[in-house]
Amino acid sequence: MKLKLSEMKPALRARVEAAMAKADGVARPAVDIPAAGKTAGARLPNKTEAEYNRLYLGGKGLYEALTLRLPGGSRYTPDWVTLDAGAVTLHEVKGPYRFGSQGRALTAFRECAAAFPCFAFVWACRGKAGWSVARRGAAGKAVAS
Repeated sequence: MKLKLSEMKPALRARVEAAMAKADGVARPAVDIPAAGKTAGARLPNKTEAEYNRLYLGGKGLYEALTLRLPGGSRYTPDWVTLDAGAVTLHEVKGPYRFGSQGRALTAFRECAAAFPCFAFVWACRGKAGWSVARRGAAGKAVAS
C-alpha cells in the first residue's frame, strides 16, 4: 500500500519531506506555513511578544523553548529564552491589557525565579507609555534596567 504525502498527518509529512530534502539536496519546506490565525498545532508568538523579540532580543529569542517544573508540581513556560555567553535568560512578556491570568503568571514567574536561581529572568510589560522591563539576575536579585 502506497501512502501519498497529501494523505499523511502534518508531523509525519514534515519528517518525510525533511528526509527527502536531505537525500536529494533540494531545499523543500519541511513544514507548511499556516495561514494567519490558523496554527496547525504549533504555537506562534502574539504581536506583543513578537515586537519584544524584535526590539529587545534582536530576533534571536527562542519562543517557548523551555518548560520548567516548579516544586509545587505546576509548570512554567517563559515566552522567550535567550542564550548569551553561556547564560540562560528567561523572558516573560505581557501586553497593555490586564487579564485575570496575568496575576497567576506573575506568581508562577516569581516562584520560578526563586526555585531556579541559576537562570536570569526578565519581566516585560508594554503599556501606553512604552515598555517597562524588570530584570532579575542569575542569583534572583533585582537588577536595574
